[in-house]
Amino acid sequence: MKNIRFALALFQSPRVLSTRVLSPLIIAATLFGSAAQAFDISANGNKWPGAQTLIFTGMPGTSRSGVPWSLALQRAAAEWTDNTRFTFESSPLYRDPCAGSGPGNPPDILNGIDFRSTVCGNSFNASTLAVTVFFTEFNILGTADLVEADIIFNQNLNFDVYDGPQRPGSNSTREYDFQRIALHELGHVIGLGHDDTQRAIMSSTIGNLFRLQPDDIAGADTLYAGIENCDYRAARFGWVYGELGGGDCRVQQLLSGGTDDSFIDVYTLDLTQDLRVTVDMVTDGQLDSVLFIGNSNLGALRVDEDSAGNCNPRLTTNLPAGRHTILVNTYSNGITPPCGNTNTGSYRMSVVLQSADLLTLSGQQSFQGGVADANFFGGVTTNGGQSFTNRVSSSQAFDVRGRIEIDPAHQGQPGFLAVALITPQGEILVKNTLGELVGYQPEVQPVPVSERKVLSAVEQIDILSQFRAADNGISEIDVDFFIGYGVDSNPGELYYNGQPINVLIE
Repeated sequence: MKNIRFALALFQSPRVLSTRVLSPLIIAATLFGSAAQAFDISANGNKWPGAQTLIFTGMPGTSRSGVPWSLALQRAAAEWTDNTRFTFESSPLYRDPCAGSGPGNPPDILNGIDFRSTVCGNSFNASTLAVTVFFTEFNILGTADLVEADIIFNQNLNFDVYDGPQRPGSNSTREYDFQRIALHELGHVIGLGHDDTQRAIMSSTIGNLFRLQPDDIAGADTLYAGIENCDYRAARFGWVYGELGGGDCRVQQLLSGGTDDSFIDVYTLDLTQDLRVTVDMVTDGQLDSVLFIGNSNLGALRVDEDSAGNCNPRLTTNLPAGRHTILVNTYSNGITPPCGNTNTGSYRMSVVLQSADLLTLSGQQSFQGGVADANFFGGVTTNGGQSFTNRVSSSQAFDVRGRIEIDPAHQGQPGFLAVALITPQGEILVKNTLGELVGYQPEVQPVPVSERKVLSAVEQIDILSQFRAADNGISEIDVDFFIGYGVDSNPGELYYNGQPINVLIE
């Protein structure tokens, strides 16, 4: 697998328990600096897949002021959730933070929190208020994933829950605010390190701050910005052309950490319904590429390098409705690609769908900027409508079908239907009333009409029937179809689908 070429570095600290890493909060003088952006992303960019995790907040007991420890924990978690891209899901149940901490004991992969007199058997430093102990596992994309983080508060010290400046406490013993310390430690759980050059709750020393500061929020948002750390563009069904090389985003930029300096192109794929999707890549013969598919937060990534043969990647997977990411990657500098080619070059990527139903087409458009309560559907079928796709071979006979659910205000009115095709060269062809595809210039010609009729609630449109590309001298082409309708009372307006019905012949 090509994932061995990614830089996989676990965060290291001078204080280690088994395979866990300690991140202590030390009592000392609070330092503030003037850097414009000083947040520290710890663990070399390691983060939680999907920008979320579940913490168990069922700590027993209540503070001297009457606030349950569990409630203070929930408040601290909610502050991160409400102000950053990261989401803490809270469970009221209790989980032991030291479960699985002994030698030879596997982690329980549950985020527990509690007071202890020791750090799971290891002595607290006298100036340590709490530690966050976490497990990581290797990820296929550059950094390690956080999979467990436990917080252990020093039971040997005095805690209460309060806002404002620190309290001296009684009997010359300082009384520490549990909630602001929990806020700090949850920052470590997210993946942030200490910051002593800005006003920040993530300072290495406790102070009078008790709420998140702009630098804390900026740190979390940068770590979990996902695809927003790079320029990205929308993928379409059909062919997408690109090139990896100088000026492109790099993996370490995308992930806000790590040492993987390989080039990466980022695409979004927005689905209106659950679909089976296949992404294929063909390179220029030089670029040795790697293909990823994941969600919008770069979680649940799948990877492939050469399933299509000749070191060309192919991924087929079932995707739910929503936004997904497609990442086109290559090899880090200093790594020799297995196919003996290079880590720069051009590529062509095809995005193909499979569905049991017509595709719901998003993004309604109109000639005059009007809005209609209409829905558009379309697809390509080679089996009489038993299933739909957008890719066929040049020797297959296929149908292109469309359906419009007409705006109730327009149903029963005299009107018309329209069908248009856009070629790879940008030429527009429209279907006339004789069923012929003819050239069209929208800036100088009237609204095209393929059929005049009284509009029904649902209009079925046969765009192409039993068309065989080879019979028409076509071996390979990528074209888009659009369907629309209008009413005779406003003949200059046409309502049509924004997302095209793609036909990819290969």
